[in-house]
Amino acid sequence: MSTTETTHHTPQVVHVPAGEGIALWVPEEAPADLVDGAGPIMSTYTFKATADTTGGALAVVDTVVPPLNGPPEHLHRDADESFFVLDGEFEVSAGGRRFVIRPGDYAFIPRGTRHIWKNVGEGTARMIRIYTPGGMERFFMDIARPAEPGRPAPRLTNADVRRAEEIAARQYAEPAEA
Repeated sequence: MSTTETTHHTPQVVHVPAGEGIALWVPEEAPADLVDGAGPIMSTYTFKATADTTGGALAVVDTVVPPLNGPPEHLHRDADESFFVLDGEFEVSAGGRRFVIRPGDYAFIPRGTRHIWKNVGEGTARMIRIYTPGGMERFFMDIARPAEPGRPAPRLTNADVRRAEEIAARQYAEPAEA
């Protein structure tokens, strides 16, 4: 099953109160010299809406990112990605452009566009990301650790990196040429 396949059903009204949702500690790009116990703090992604709750229409994730964190360069074949910044600053490189998005700024990355984003501020930054259609949340659920309420996000480990790389390689391998 690809990350965007879902059992489509008639969407229902969704209400997710503040502090609720599917919370995950997500590994971002690892430093080349990662040492367990000294790695960067993991980002926290809280899914407020998923393909399952929206009939496949979209996924919405509240994204809390420590300084200098962000994913490696990547693309989504099956989903567009939107960003709306609530706090902090993120540098985005996509489609031959590089720009910084700040509170109140919005950015849209069409599917198939290689991109990278990173918190370039000195403090924790926060944004809302929207995937259309939904389904990307399954990838993050596979690579992440479930967040534990009331506990701070842990530091990235080599085991987190290996798990994420193995899953990404399996799910996003380039199709073989005929």
